[in-house]
Amino acid sequence: MAWLIGLVLGIAAFVLILVLVAGRVAFKMTLTRPKEKPSLNKKESEEERRQEELYMQVGDVGRAWFAAQNPQEVEIFSRDGLTLRGHYLPAAGDSRKLVVFSHGYTANGQREFSAFFRWYHEQGFHIVTPDQRCHGRSDGKYIGFSALECMDIADWADEFAQRLGDGAQVVLHGMSMGAATVMNVNANQPAAHIKCIVADCGFSNGFEMMWLAAQQKLGMPKIAKPVMWACAMWYKLHTGKSLMRDADPLGKAAQFERPTLFVCGVDDPFVPCYMTEQCHEAATCEKDIFLVPGAHHVMAYYIDKAGYEAKLAAWFAQWIKDEVVA
Repeated sequence: MAWLIGLVLGIAAFVLILVLVAGRVAFKMTLTRPKEKPSLNKKESEEERRQEELYMQVGDVGRAWFAAQNPQEVEIFSRDGLTLRGHYLPAAGDSRKLVVFSHGYTANGQREFSAFFRWYHEQGFHIVTPDQRCHGRSDGKYIGFSALECMDIADWADEFAQRLGDGAQVVLHGMSMGAATVMNVNANQPAAHIKCIVADCGFSNGFEMMWLAAQQKLGMPKIAKPVMWACAMWYKLHTGKSLMRDADPLGKAAQFERPTLFVCGVDDPFVPCYMTEQCHEAATCEKDIFLVPGAHHVMAYYIDKAGYEAKLAAWFAQWIKDEVVA
């Protein structure tokens, strides 16, 4: 009998070690600085390839336009001592309007929002487009999956609102993980200069998003969920944050304070549209929602540019003043 108990305990210990090691590997693969963008969708449809090509083509044009405006290279220091880098493009005229972009997982500020730069500039906005920690030119070893980045984006907004002086009006515009980030800012007593939020294809919960991606894109069976729990444990040990509770826009939606425009592509194969709809439904702030049929992940603007711009213009007309006396 003793040998049987020993065998069972030995097997249990082996399985536990295996799960912890697998969780560590998952953490290193997904939540540390990416060497290159991981391929999470090996079998792409023709429509997915078409939209990816559109994303790159429009993005190249936007980045070329942005570079031609000679944006300033800027940096701030995070609350935990990292140097965070980005670009700043002042408005063409006297303005107190500022947009701070918040990009998604494995992207960077210029890549994710290049299509938006010219439109915002023409609307009289100063533009700040940071690289999130552990992305692009910014320092960092670990991706916070919105739980750490929300502090950084709030600090970017504070820094440049102060530069503009009294009457600064800040829009936070986030995409994917960046949308979860700006929603978390909204739930954490946002500064008075933050007037409204745009959350495009944000996930509802970091842990659930990673588990969903592991199943759908990597084929991980449901029985392997303890590996994701172990990944979340390693994340907690390294960042001090919880994937379940701190990267949780849906759970914090009742705390949102600033008006929030939710956006999503109806046919998003990565972050399901229902996550945006859940956050919109749960939010108790002033809110609106813009859904784009046929659009995949981060593609709503590319598929319906005119509709998206009209929605933004109408949204800002409610919450951003055209002229502010300094």
